[in-house]
Amino acid sequence: MEWFLILFGWISAALFVIVSAYKIYRVATAPLNVRWEVYPVPHEEGERRHYGGSYMEEVDWAKKSRAGSLVAEFVEMGQEIFLLQRVRKYNVYGIWLLSLAMHWGLYLGAGLLGLLVIENALPALAPLTNVVGVVAFALGTLGAFGLIAKRATDRNLNLYTAPIDYFNLLWLAAIFVLGLASFATAGSFAAHRAYIGSVLTFQPAPIAPLVALTFFAFELFVVYMPFSKLIHYFAKYFTYHSQLWDDAFKVKGSPTDKKVAEQLAYTAAWSAPHIVPGKSWLEQAQNPNVEK
Repeated sequence: MEWFLILFGWISAALFVIVSAYKIYRVATAPLNVRWEVYPVPHEEGERRHYGGSYMEEVDWAKKSRAGSLVAEFVEMGQEIFLLQRVRKYNVYGIWLLSLAMHWGLYLGAGLLGLLVIENALPALAPLTNVVGVVAFALGTLGAFGLIAKRATDRNLNLYTAPIDYFNLLWLAAIFVLGLASFATAGSFAAHRAYIGSVLTFQPAPIAPLVALTFFAFELFVVYMPFSKLIHYFAKYFTYHSQLWDDAFKVKGSPTDKKVAEQLAYTAAWSAPHIVPGKSWLEQAQNPNVEK
């Protein structure tokens, strides 16, 4: 059992990195998506960033070099990732605090994992590890179960909740509960640190059943994540940077121009009142099959 848990720890981490890298490559090289062009955009300069202006307001904007701030985009993304700004601002179902609790349970859980690694060299960090771990698992439990209850009891929200959403939340809730239970039985994360140490050094050591179950459930979830709809942990960048905030004009002969030309040559393999099968998208746009 000890060797299995050591090997599975490395396998789960490797699969997560490899599959995530592959998915990132697939998303980055996918056909161009429809741009939203919703203002304001955070990479815009000065006051335009706040009132929703554009560099296209300037005279001869196409002849000027564009100045923008990618850092501002990352700041905006960071506020969304760590504060869930858009959930707080636009979601009408009152799930912001519960969602924030669950996400911070995940973030602090990642911090706990890092502390357990460091603690093998610096045991003095144990009190900090205990605090971070308990807060992570408590917040995660509250958030996951709260979201399950909210989605199940709110008639309108329930319509938007698929069975896979409940499955994901229940799995996360199980990990958080197991984490709390495995801490409570020992009063510390010493056994968790010992397991991480055995993984890092390939030295098998006895492991308590609850600790083993906690890590096994977590490592299975790590393998599952990049195969699931939970890939928004990296897809958010492409959604924001390449769709929501992309306001670059297309230059003839540029890589974007070539991609657009390539995609306009795609043929429609399906039919509809306004679509003629076999024609390219450019032909569909030039000669729409609609009644005049």
